[in-house]
Amino acid sequence: MTAPQNHRFWITDPEPIENTAGNLARVVVSLVPASYPHVLVRIEYVIRDGEHIEGPYGVRIQQAPDVEASEWRPVGATLVRDLPMAKLERAARLALSMGLRSSSGAPLSGARMVTAAPAPDQIPDLARQLVRERHPDVNPDDGPGAARRWNRLIRLAEVQLEYAAAIASGQKAPASYVAEQRGVAAGTVRTWLHGAKQEGLEASSVPDFSAVAISPDTGG
Repeated sequence: MTAPQNHRFWITDPEPIENTAGNLARVVVSLVPASYPHVLVRIEYVIRDGEHIEGPYGVRIQQAPDVEASEWRPVGATLVRDLPMAKLERAARLALSMGLRSSSGAPLSGARMVTAAPAPDQIPDLARQLVRERHPDVNPDDGPGAARRWNRLIRLAEVQLEYAAAIASGQKAPASYVAEQRGVAAGTVRTWLHGAKQEGLEASSVPDFSAVAISPDTGG
């Protein structure tokens, strides 16, 4: 079986939890890890007051639904030990945060770090989307100064996305990895990442970013 480039996600509709104090709803995030395409990991969360993610409160590991029985592999202690559960849980939490919205339209709170892994050919378009969303007043056609600022913001957004992808792919030194790909020093990449943060160019700020970058294949 050929491993996909990205995790695949499915999110259930919130199911109200009866006879409990507070406004609580149960949600299950199912994901097929990119490095384990034969496995389905189901992680259960609770959403409080339609805004905040709590948990996880349960994890189930089983065969992926689209794997033929002839290709099934044992789901035992060795697999459970080897799965990068901390990274998978963070990815599931981010997908839930961005996949569902609060009543005000904002992402749910409770997501921790961005672990999205956009494919390299997606990054330029995602970077432009990110810059337009965070800096709608910047138009590269408004003159040389505006064009320079636009190009700087695009570079910062691309580096931010490349860094997030490096983290998600398991790079132990993501800044060094991005630096090698770009032919610059790791310190330069860290300076760009700091600049991206100052400009508000975090990947999770793009509307529906998770649906595009984390889980381009949402079929199932």
